[in-house]
Amino acid sequence: MNRKISFAKQPPDGSQSSWYGLRAAVCVTVALVVTAMALCGFFLVRVFDARTQERLVAFQSLEADLWARMLTARVEAHQRLLTSIAQGVHTSLLDKPEVLDALMQQDGSMLRLFESLHVALPTGSISNHGAVGAVAEVDTPGLDALRRTIADGKPTVSFVQSVEDAQHLRMLLSVPIRRTDGSVSGALAAIVKLPLAALMPELVEPDQGLQYMLLDSEGLVLAHSDATQRWKNVSDVMGVHASDWKALSKPSSPNADTRIWGELLATRVGLPLPQWQAVVLRDMSADKQMDQGLPLKVWAGLGGGALLLTLLAGWMLWGWLAPWPKKTGLKVHGVQVQPEHEDVFEAQEQDTSSAQPQIIQAGAMAMFEGVPSAMLLEQDGQVIVATPLVAVMLGYFGQDADQLTLAQLVESPGALSTVRQALEELGSYEGALQLRKKDGDWVLVKVLAWSSSQLPSATLWRLHLPWRQQRGAPLPADAHVWRDGLTGLPNREAFMWELQSWVFDSMQPVKSDPSSAMVRVPSQGCLLFADVDHLGMMNEVTSREMGNKILRHIGRLLASQTQPLGSLARLGGDEFAVMLPGISLAHVQGLGQALCDAVWRWQPSWGGERHWVSISIGVVAVDAQRHTPEQALRAADMACYEAKRRGRCQVAVGQITAHPTLEV
Repeated sequence: MNRKISFAKQPPDGSQSSWYGLRAAVCVTVALVVTAMALCGFFLVRVFDARTQERLVAFQSLEADLWARMLTARVEAHQRLLTSIAQGVHTSLLDKPEVLDALMQQDGSMLRLFESLHVALPTGSISNHGAVGAVAEVDTPGLDALRRTIADGKPTVSFVQSVEDAQHLRMLLSVPIRRTDGSVSGALAAIVKLPLAALMPELVEPDQGLQYMLLDSEGLVLAHSDATQRWKNVSDVMGVHASDWKALSKPSSPNADTRIWGELLATRVGLPLPQWQAVVLRDMSADKQMDQGLPLKVWAGLGGGALLLTLLAGWMLWGWLAPWPKKTGLKVHGVQVQPEHEDVFEAQEQDTSSAQPQIIQAGAMAMFEGVPSAMLLEQDGQVIVATPLVAVMLGYFGQDADQLTLAQLVESPGALSTVRQALEELGSYEGALQLRKKDGDWVLVKVLAWSSSQLPSATLWRLHLPWRQQRGAPLPADAHVWRDGLTGLPNREAFMWELQSWVFDSMQPVKSDPSSAMVRVPSQGCLLFADVDHLGMMNEVTSREMGNKILRHIGRLLASQTQPLGSLARLGGDEFAVMLPGISLAHVQGLGQALCDAVWRWQPSWGGERHWVSISIGVVAVDAQRHTPEQALRAADMACYEAKRRGRCQVAVGQITAHPTLEV
């Protein structure tokens, strides 16, 4: 006879006070949960406000820095133009002011970009020249600037106050006029009229809490996003925060300096040459949540979390203070009875033994990429990380270098299987493989690969070109004579020797063993010619020491990017050349553009001011058995000149005139 026993939950045995204590504990728990959620809401608001403030500080610092760069670039552009004009002014023209008047009146002349020109001589005489209408006169501060330019031989920038003109800002730029021996023969000054609308940042949407100010060295507001605030002192514009502003040091650095005064966020950036300050003010009260409260969705989320925690805490307390009978069985009239339905919970273990990809730390990756060799780390056929020289050797740049696989690089699956078998049996492989380049060509590469017993699925490969290990015609004795003293690179004579050696090595007989290191140098290849843009002007604006620093850095950059492919030399001045046997024209174009981008991103600093440096590159395809070294170098130089003519900081392709076959 089956007896069914009901297991409906019954209150535990005990006094009535136990139930009162249970209800009190549940009420206290609910109160604690609600209080905790209220505190969470409060601190969440504080966290939101702190994050908002950090975001506004970072955004405003970047915005002020970009605005200051834009203003500096506009001033530097006019000053470079005036410097170019001063370099073209012959000493004999200083006594002929009518010539400059004629140039100012001529349509299409660069001089018409200025409102007026002024030529000052050491004797104190000043000639004024205007484009149209009356000629503007130079005020007392402008005369002082001209005297400083003649005395110091350095360019100056001063402000020309014109209160009656509410739409423009005028500046006086002055540069020295030098004789052929370098001495100062006078000063050339120009008044530039800049529209205020072009000086202020363009806003997509108007922001009432945002102000832009341009201040001179005395704190006068030269330009303001609110036209009514112009020509006021910065203390009057700052209002209650005037004392905070006065407490700051008067000059400001070329980097963004951000201060927080209550709800006001103030950022200033210095413009070194005009000694101005670009200031951005923002009222953060509208962006903070403390006064506005959290959004309705956030409060709904907090309420749902509070309800869930309350129910969970009540259920746990109820089960702890009032435990119900166990389901292991009940005694009925002295007989042990098992429940008809018993819940059984089985714990299941999940298999977590699946292999996970190896995580490479950022520091190890940085060290691996700094190795001056073409090396790659692959796992299960996927290239995890590779040194930049791998991309240079095979021509993979940008996103192509981040998605490489061994099946994509190795010529045939059979060759890859041979490498895999050697790694499994011996732990290493050494031999020659045909690898596919980005341009579709195949290149014979000497490979040294090895794997670790701890992680056999991952292997480390080292690649180098076999013909780079040989040298058919070594340099003569006294190797220091063949080196450039500034960069340590080979000089022009050594480079011409390398070109002649290329011709000699390309005509050697082919080795029967393709795995031998002594493989004939390819007769087809390319020649790369690089020239630094505006290095002479950089020397004048900064110093020759800065120019030498630029040449040394570019020499190191070219050496690091072209080391596994060919020979590099400094031909003299600001010219470099690279001999690249076995490299296609498409490959060297990608390499040249990568070099241009790397130099442009450098931005060296001199005297607290950042400068942009660029190079122009010309490339030509070379056949060592048909073209002479002089022809190849001349054609690459002309291609580099074409790159400069197109606008600089780019790569141009040239062509070598056909030459009769050379005889050895």
